[in-house]
Amino acid sequence: MKYNNRIGFCAVLLGIFAFLSFIPIQSEAEESTSFSFNNGEKQIQLTDTKKVKVNNDTVSTISIMENGKEIYNKELTLIKISSIEKLTINSQEYALVNYRYSGSSNALFFQVLKMNDKGLEKIFESEVFERARIDVVENDIEIKYPEYDKEDVKTNPSKLITQLYTIKNSGFNIGDRHVKELDNINTSDSNKLSKGFSTFSTDNTTYTNPSNAEINKMLTEEAIDAGISPEIVKAIAYQESGWQQYWNDVPDSIKKCPNYDGTNVKLGYDCNGIGIMQISNNGHRSEEDLNNLKTDIRYNIQVGIEILKDKWNYHNYDLIPTINNNDPMVIENWYFAIMAYNGLLPRNNPLEKPFPPYAAYQEEVLQRIGDLSLVNINPFPTHKLDPYEENGLLKFRTSNFIVEGPQHYSSQSLTSGDTSYVTTNNLNLRQTPGGNEIDELNKGTQVTITGPYVGTNSKVNQFVWFPIKTSTGKTGYVASSYLSPSDEYIDKYSLRGERRYETGVSITNHGWHWEQPTSVVIGRGDVPIDALTGSVLASSLDSPLLLTQSHRLTESVEQELNRIQPSKVYILGGDNSAILPSVEEKLKDKFGDNNVIRLAGTDRYSTAFEVAEQVSKLNGSSDEIFVTTGDEKSSDALAIAPYAGANKIPILLTKTNGLNQNIINYIKDYGIKKVTLIGGPGVISSSVKKHLEKLVGEVYRVSGDSRFKTNAAIIDEFYEKESIDKLFVTQGYELADALSVSPLAAKYNEPIILTRTEKIPAETENWMNKSIKSKPDLYFLGGPNAVSNTVRSHFVNLVR
Repeated sequence: MKYNNRIGFCAVLLGIFAFLSFIPIQSEAEESTSFSFNNGEKQIQLTDTKKVKVNNDTVSTISIMENGKEIYNKELTLIKISSIEKLTINSQEYALVNYRYSGSSNALFFQVLKMNDKGLEKIFESEVFERARIDVVENDIEIKYPEYDKEDVKTNPSKLITQLYTIKNSGFNIGDRHVKELDNINTSDSNKLSKGFSTFSTDNTTYTNPSNAEINKMLTEEAIDAGISPEIVKAIAYQESGWQQYWNDVPDSIKKCPNYDGTNVKLGYDCNGIGIMQISNNGHRSEEDLNNLKTDIRYNIQVGIEILKDKWNYHNYDLIPTINNNDPMVIENWYFAIMAYNGLLPRNNPLEKPFPPYAAYQEEVLQRIGDLSLVNINPFPTHKLDPYEENGLLKFRTSNFIVEGPQHYSSQSLTSGDTSYVTTNNLNLRQTPGGNEIDELNKGTQVTITGPYVGTNSKVNQFVWFPIKTSTGKTGYVASSYLSPSDEYIDKYSLRGERRYETGVSITNHGWHWEQPTSVVIGRGDVPIDALTGSVLASSLDSPLLLTQSHRLTESVEQELNRIQPSKVYILGGDNSAILPSVEEKLKDKFGDNNVIRLAGTDRYSTAFEVAEQVSKLNGSSDEIFVTTGDEKSSDALAIAPYAGANKIPILLTKTNGLNQNIINYIKDYGIKKVTLIGGPGVISSSVKKHLEKLVGEVYRVSGDSRFKTNAAIIDEFYEKESIDKLFVTQGYELADALSVSPLAAKYNEPIILTRTEKIPAETENWMNKSIKSKPDLYFLGGPNAVSNTVRSHFVNLVR
């Protein structure tokens, strides 16, 4: 591979993970000698007959020779051999080999090799522990590592886990796992010397953290000087240290670090990370460098930024993929470089670690950018990933991922004289940074930056304030979060897949990317009517709606279910007419018999009744319902589904010329007082309406002369058009692509709008010109075969 010939590439990257060179340390085992390794090549005599050669570089190698003959070797990329400890227990010799990953995680794993005259036998290899310490105490290998709650930063874990492993002549024993609240850890804990650390000189100085405003300023300035988005650097600094260079009160666990120097510099729990960016120290740095990392916050930030930039360049060595055109000014394009800052660990696979508090590192950082810098981050579509593990490293079969949707350039990098555009409606224009509101600006307003930014004095408000002037002469300050350097201020999303099943996965992965739904609703993809009525159930549960094939659980759907790991799965429709028993059994095998619930009747009308009953059981009964035609070719149920779902109002189905008995039963059973018919007399006859009027006090009809006019009438009736912030655009005849979007639209309380594939219907265009003035963002469902590129461009022009 390309990186084998690029030894110089990781001079900075791998240097930060170097360990003490070759210093023996005594242990409490029967007999123990430990050797630690720096960057580069070292040889040690492990026993009278066994010699070890270690070469730590981009690709690290370890070779063990027995009387000149190689009996063991291992090669690892971006993983270092940190130390080897020879242990003698009951006269039997063992080698404990410790490995550390490159990255701020400082993740470790270890191997135990049993040594004898004939060679070596690997008797154990551990899992990977992030930000951990390893010690040998008598016959026990002791691993201590942090465990985090949802909002924890990496230097402030909530719990400490101690895992013991015992070496025995008869084998290897995995001991108990002990959990302690970190606040309860005291000086009675073991203070043994962890292997592979250098020691700061002790000066007992106490330092004070600057204000959040000063930290904000330093992070912004250093990021801009380095050509990196400040939003990214700020989020990483928060993720690593909570924007703190120093402990306000040094925890007892940190005082036990072998390199604790008596000051309150913020060491990570692994004793490696230093300061605000948690720059790793493993013994290779000079005293001057260590002192600068401790006492010079700007220097600490600069080193962290250089490390991050080096990680960006990993793509040159086939270590990480690129995204789109690999423009470094696009925040979303840093997804894999942010991952690499922490380490290309298998635990950073977002398909296996999608949600806090155990989310993959890069997912946590991007979510923090959204939450703290208020950037509307377009989440990476993890369903497109094809990760695999090779020699302990997370790798990818795809070298470049194409991610559709908005790209966000750093608005905090704007300077005086730059032109920018407002990205939200009703943006507050303030007299001073964070001061009194003096006016409001609407989406698309062009402004000019008139001076330098002013940072906030808050680590959870990581945006900055800009002085601006509009073309009409208005002046004041606005938050950077709502400015775009590009005039593409309408965000355009494309949620699609190769088939309707993959489109549903795309919608689910986007809409429930950072929040784990407790339930999932599954409908049959090729006969959509059950899924249309079931969308209200999904919406009321704040859950996605996925489509599968009748006879098998579609592979892409199964992968997304594995990512979500729901507590409940609801199947829509009967076991003969909709989803077969074999699919239900597979779901029960995955999630448990009691956690898979089938809602089914003898036909689509009675299934809609079962769904409506379930909605009532879960949310309390509503005194109103929507009634649409049971014709699966009609778009009426789809058009009303987002509003019905957002308001937990069941949708029931009827035939055109006769009121279905299930509706009569539901009205009586649940005391329904209001019925709204969706569609004109051609789909729900006047006789049906009259029959309903005898059963309930209020019967309304919302309809138009065509499905497109009915769609517009629904939006007119149920939505405040001046407040519409998002429009979900779907093809109005083949409804499969749009089925899964109803719960997402309900989640945002925004409408679906129907179109033809190659042309926007005249009635829809006329209505939009008259009614939609809020410049909403656009979500296109399905690919160009569903909504053509020409139609997409036309919609953009209409909303602008």
